[in-house]
Amino acid sequence: MPGGDPAARAAALSGADPARLEHIRRIADSALSYLSLEDALSELLDRIRSALEADTAAILLLDEDRNVLLARAARGLEEEVRQGVQVPLHRGFAGRVAAENRPIVIEDMSHADVVNPILRQRGIRSMLGVPLRIEGRVIGVMHIGTLHQRIFNDADTTLLQLAADRAALAIDDGRLTEQRSVTEIMQRTLLPEALPEVPGVRFSAKYLPAGTGFGVGGDWYDIFHLANGKLAFVIGDVVGRGVLAASVMAEVRTALRAYLVEGHDLGDTMALLNDLLVSMGRHRGATAAVLALDLEAQELELVLAGHPPPVVVAPNGEPSFLEAPAGIPIGIVAGEEYEPVRRPLPAGSALLLYTDGLIERPGEPLEACMDRVLAAARSRSHELPLAEHIYTELVHGDALEDDLALLAIELVGLGHSIEMRLEANPMVLTRMRRTLGRWLLGEGLSEEERFSVVLAASEAAGNAVEHAYGARDATFALSCTREGDLVRVKVRDSGRWRESQPHGRGRGLTIMRALVDDVEVVRGAKGTTVTLTKRIASDAQ
Repeated sequence: MPGGDPAARAAALSGADPARLEHIRRIADSALSYLSLEDALSELLDRIRSALEADTAAILLLDEDRNVLLARAARGLEEEVRQGVQVPLHRGFAGRVAAENRPIVIEDMSHADVVNPILRQRGIRSMLGVPLRIEGRVIGVMHIGTLHQRIFNDADTTLLQLAADRAALAIDDGRLTEQRSVTEIMQRTLLPEALPEVPGVRFSAKYLPAGTGFGVGGDWYDIFHLANGKLAFVIGDVVGRGVLAASVMAEVRTALRAYLVEGHDLGDTMALLNDLLVSMGRHRGATAAVLALDLEAQELELVLAGHPPPVVVAPNGEPSFLEAPAGIPIGIVAGEEYEPVRRPLPAGSALLLYTDGLIERPGEPLEACMDRVLAAARSRSHELPLAEHIYTELVHGDALEDDLALLAIELVGLGHSIEMRLEANPMVLTRMRRTLGRWLLGEGLSEEERFSVVLAASEAAGNAVEHAYGARDATFALSCTREGDLVRVKVRDSGRWRESQPHGRGRGLTIMRALVDDVEVVRGAKGTTVTLTKRIASDAQ
């Protein structure tokens, strides 16, 4: 049995009377393992109260981040749990038991330093407390109390320690189960539900918990569109493990999105995020990489905060690490500034973002691990998405020492036709215009021709957003094809248009007809389709 002096415990148990041995059997009863953690702890406390003829029994668990003991279960003094009793480490009865990692007896509470007021209010006179330990590490305290003054002997202490060891095992198993559940929740709710569909871009991603699978880490990635039509990519890793690291990660991820959506540039966003994390006072740092991709300009902007550099694979297949000022991790020192840089990212390139679980291997130099990442990227097969290829080459089958997040972006070209399904929201129109302009440029249209088609399509899409659905969530589709010297753009919705608005509104069809050669509007029970046709100059063919 873990905890205590085995020789002393053996001696104490060997002389136990039959009644005491029966109490020992009931405390060690394996049937408790089949109960929920709450029921098991309550039943165990009831049995120890009966065995030691105590009036109260309670379990307090240590919150290591705040250095306080929190009431987790109680019998006889249930108010401790209901009122959320907290006892600082090193203070009071339970605080001393945990800090000194040894049993403590108080024979007369009237002369003791008691932090928990409930004990005095209920008239507790004598107390015995022992540490809850897992592999020698204190995770909490179990204590009992009596309403009459009592002298606890060594046999009492040994029996209570046995119960504490039993409770510690149940709590540890329960925590592992909770960690598994939280890990699954993290993967479902704090990572993107699905990677976005963007014409000309292929996304792939992997999130892998550490080999034990029990701890919750702070690795995350994110992809979203900015109001200016650019694509934002984020990857990061909060220091530490456990639920606190996961909660910090969730707050950082949400705040970062908010800053970028508000229009802050990358450097200011990282500085604001750093100050926010410092102000939270949780002593949790994080590394992060934030990038914004302009697909039209084929330019990438990035800022790093202590995070490993992304890998970029050139169109010729040669990989390299993107050079950028590293910056310090966020959450360490307030007032830090972060310098964004711009790098070209031409069509045919690929980008790999990752957390340090990919490049850190016990006993291997960091340089060798990073070289292996480049070698894996160099050998990539276009049959597999890049993140899947990297995982297969470097991770598959290995037990990871740390969580790992991978996010890959491959610029694969648009082709001679595109189709997009977009939210019926005015905020998507900038993104739609930029994608359409990129496709038209690839088809060789002149600047004037591109302007006409994009503006006409924007009017058609704007009508679908404004008139087709009203105040409900919906989508519309945009498709673009080229047939010889004709470019056709179709905007389809599944709603029912409301007629033109007063005060100069509702001239969208007139504008469209002035910009392209033909406008066809087909309205039906299943929605409206607007087809725009533009004849392009012969030198664009």
